[in-house]
Amino acid sequence: MNKRVVSMLLTAAMAVSLTASVAVYAVCPAQFAVGWGDTNDAFDPLTVEGAITFEEMRELCGDIPASDAEFSIAGNIRTEDNVYWTALRDGYKDMVTFLNEKGLAGVSIDVQSALNEADTEGQVAIMKDQIRSEADIIMISPISTSNCTEGVENAHNDDIACIAVNNEFNGADMFVGPNSYEEGVQAGEWAAANVKSGKAVIIMGLAGTDVVKNRTEGFKAGLEGSEIEVLDQQNADWDRDTAKDVCATFLKTYDDLKVIFCNNDVMALGAVEAIKEAGLTLNEDIFVIGADGTDEAYESIKNGELSATISMFPYYEGMMASEVTTRIMLGQTMPKVIWTPSLAVDASNIENNDADLIGWTDPVIAE
Repeated sequence: MNKRVVSMLLTAAMAVSLTASVAVYAVCPAQFAVGWGDTNDAFDPLTVEGAITFEEMRELCGDIPASDAEFSIAGNIRTEDNVYWTALRDGYKDMVTFLNEKGLAGVSIDVQSALNEADTEGQVAIMKDQIRSEADIIMISPISTSNCTEGVENAHNDDIACIAVNNEFNGADMFVGPNSYEEGVQAGEWAAANVKSGKAVIIMGLAGTDVVKNRTEGFKAGLEGSEIEVLDQQNADWDRDTAKDVCATFLKTYDDLKVIFCNNDVMALGAVEAIKEAGLTLNEDIFVIGADGTDEAYESIKNGELSATISMFPYYEGMMASEVTTRIMLGQTMPKVIWTPSLAVDASNIENNDADLIGWTDPVIAE
């Protein structure tokens, strides 16, 4: 199965015209060099030509082919300590269960995780174990852009394609996930529309990662034309307690802060704690915006604390990635980049079902 898939990915190309009102996309295979991609380099999804949305992919590719083929998908997430990744994991598994129930009984999945988001060696060790267990294709969300390079080389030596989900990494053959720059833009636009003016700071994730750079710069771009001024930015390494301390320092350093944008919900919830301890009123004195769309962030919005989160709908992101991977294994050619949705969720739409917010429909299996 693997060598057949590799051949398809290397040689197939497809150009499909959608409708007169939709652009024409040249759908290209995952782009490998001689045999495979260069594990010393990571492509930037934001610069890849021909990137399309998940919904555009469905329109281009049509139904999932019916098949009695048997293949194993390996899922490798960062950690189960973060609810974003557990939601992604659940989406992976639930899509495969759905496909099994709809007649694709030969699809199976194994999802494992590192101990935490610092366990770079553990993640690559799990990847190697999945390769030895004869996985046919791997979906992986790496801790860094390079910690899984050795694992990717091992996978490629065994003709196993590696799909980056949510995070790009060295040697990935394609990317499925949200546009991290657009997430930042959406956060900035939310602040411009709802807060309108004042001083802002940014609490960033781990230094040196593309998602941090993209969300941070996107937020600033989203504020353009508004009367909100960004005064400072500081890393808190995705950690709640660190973000709480950074926020407390910001509150002491700058008078009358009005907006705090955090690169993820975990840090945003830490900022919320610091603001409450400082005796300020959330959503009046100061507004906090997160990113990810975790269950805890949703609850905080419902409780009138967190102002908004830029949700990437991790459960549905996992569903989409499993669907894309299955389509590849059944012979459909995918572009280099497929975007999954992101959207600002706040008090105005928090009671809506996520499926309704993104217009989710279950895939159709060809008869």
